[in-house]
Amino acid sequence: MGCADGGSALRQRVLMEARFAQLLTRTCVVGCLVGVAGTIYLLAGLAGFVHSPLLNVAIAAALVVALLFFLGNYVAAFAHTNWVGRSIWLAILVILLTEALLGLLPPTSRDELTHHLAIPRLYADAGRIIEVPAAPYAYYPMLVDMLYTPWIYWGYDFVPKWIHALYGALTGLLIYAYLGWRMNGLYGLLGAFLFLSTPVILRLSHWGYIDLGITFYTTAALLLLLRWRENRNALGELALAGLSLGFALATKPNGLVAALIIVMLFALVLAKPPRKSFFASIQETALLGALTLLPFLPWLLKNWWQTGNPFYPLFPGWFHAKARAVLDTASFAGIGIFDKRELLYGENIWQIVALPLRLFFSGQDDNPQYFDGVLTPALIVLLPWVFRGKWSEDKKLLASFSLLSLLYALFLVDLRVRYVLSIVPPLVILAVYGVFNIYIRIKRPAILFAGLLLFAIWHGAFLWNYVVAADPWPYLAGRESRDGYLSRMLPEYPTFLYINRETPADAKIYLLFIGRRAYYCQRNYFHDGGELPGYLLAAIRNARDIEQLEQSLRRNQVTHLMVREDLLAGFLGNNLTAEQARRWNDFAASRLRLNFRERGYALYQLNG
Repeated sequence: MGCADGGSALRQRVLMEARFAQLLTRTCVVGCLVGVAGTIYLLAGLAGFVHSPLLNVAIAAALVVALLFFLGNYVAAFAHTNWVGRSIWLAILVILLTEALLGLLPPTSRDELTHHLAIPRLYADAGRIIEVPAAPYAYYPMLVDMLYTPWIYWGYDFVPKWIHALYGALTGLLIYAYLGWRMNGLYGLLGAFLFLSTPVILRLSHWGYIDLGITFYTTAALLLLLRWRENRNALGELALAGLSLGFALATKPNGLVAALIIVMLFALVLAKPPRKSFFASIQETALLGALTLLPFLPWLLKNWWQTGNPFYPLFPGWFHAKARAVLDTASFAGIGIFDKRELLYGENIWQIVALPLRLFFSGQDDNPQYFDGVLTPALIVLLPWVFRGKWSEDKKLLASFSLLSLLYALFLVDLRVRYVLSIVPPLVILAVYGVFNIYIRIKRPAILFAGLLLFAIWHGAFLWNYVVAADPWPYLAGRESRDGYLSRMLPEYPTFLYINRETPADAKIYLLFIGRRAYYCQRNYFHDGGELPGYLLAAIRNARDIEQLEQSLRRNQVTHLMVREDLLAGFLGNNLTAEQARRWNDFAASRLRLNFRERGYALYQLNG
């Protein structure tokens, strides 16, 4: 009887592992199918089919399939766990419903208004994917933004938030599947909850950004590499890893870093016993390389055709690229990250050395000094207990990926939480391994449960604060109009509203110190490539008189200036000589007419 019970338990374990392994693979396949849809949209959009009903409906259909896949597997997870797992399942449900409600609000976050919705809006207005020389970031890979374009065209600009949240939910499903395969569904749900409740994930899940997209594809590639490592004959897993990595490259420049690190880990797997033949290793390398390049290739060809540099605006010295009409910008290029932090924030050597730890303990939203986002100590406090027991190779590879990604961000770019978001899923997995190891050894599990509950409550406080900051209830209840909500949340919106209603259809607006937040401008607009008005500054400095200054603006067909007045006054006061300042004041007095002013923003018309 005991043998029979043991055999039955073993069979159930094998079936459970197979079910979770299959779920991991299918989740990756679904994500890649959405990536294929976005790639097709790019190619068709370049050919001028952005207004095609068939093309736009195909994107919507791919997203609906991905959503139904997630919901089906999320609902099924409730039946495959105990009461503890179901409690975690309900907590995840609260997060999903809250994010869905916040996703109904009109877009207000910075990168939505400058990039991820603003550039697709230009495509939707033009009916094709066009060049935007004044915005160098428009030449970055924009796979996820392709998925946003149909909804912008249809006028449902809140849907991109849901699409971004869907990528986060699918990443949670990847974590659930991997941990369920290694342990069981309870630990899988714990991992999914820890990921989805991390404050930066909570915040990004109701914004139309792309960071959760690259996080999904990078995590898929990494976990598939771990699966393939255990069965080197499973070339389908390796092929899917390559495609996922390619879609990460097609989503954001950070994908280059993820690809480099994952390729290094792939080479490490090849070098470790049991080794395969040289010919077999070459075949595996070619398969991974070709399928990684395939989704990225259309973006390289697009940039090469448009600019002569397939990686534009990166690596400008490597290619004889065509001259672009990019305006002067100011930056800290050439200044190291440590020197930059000392200059900007006055940090001492010990604060700088502690950056990797501070990232998890002292992050703050909307504060660049504190990484412009919030991670959680839960991702690292359990590391001392992680590397015991089974699955040591998986743990080493996950830790290596996280460490190398963090070191890249620390030494080569400005340290922002969003730039290292791909380390969150592997660190979540490691944290759950730590929970598993503690639980099987601890004599008082209540202490462990209390600690996890404390983290859950702390994360929940961030979600509550995000709801309070968004103040969605008047809008969602219908007591407040869209224009009313946006005017309340965005100080520049009343000026844009005036522009859209009162200026001629052929007006061209020069945006000065608006932070390039041009999404709500329904007229042709123009802004500098960086944060500072380099074009205006050069025009003032080079002009001999106010007529020449006016000619410089009219050469760019500018008819109006939209200005944040305090910042422009301070900038010109600090950067103009007395003679240049007099010339600007004469020009403003004689050639500019105030049309509108509210909340520090003003619209001036160029009279001539």
